[in-house]
Amino acid sequence: MANPVRIIVGNLPDDISEDTIRQALKEYAPVEKISLVKDSGAPTAIIEVTMGRPQAEALAKRISGRMYHGKPLNAWVPMKSWE
Repeated sequence: MANPVRIIVGNLPDDISEDTIRQALKEYAPVEKISLVKDSGAPTAIIEVTMGRPQAEALAKRISGRMYHGKPLNAWVPMKSWE
């Protein structure tokens, strides 16, 4: 079984919540864990999905450019994993 892989999703609206991003991404993949980072600028979501890195990178490409509340999403898989 594949390990969880993190995908970063950026360019989110300021009023985003874990529930709303989970709903927005449910058509792409089941999201096991979401963390929102709202430290500076626009919020960023860190999502975890259980799949191989190539599948996660393909998923990030499918998410990127999708419009969400009038903003095109950015998504990518970080080069290195972190704990």
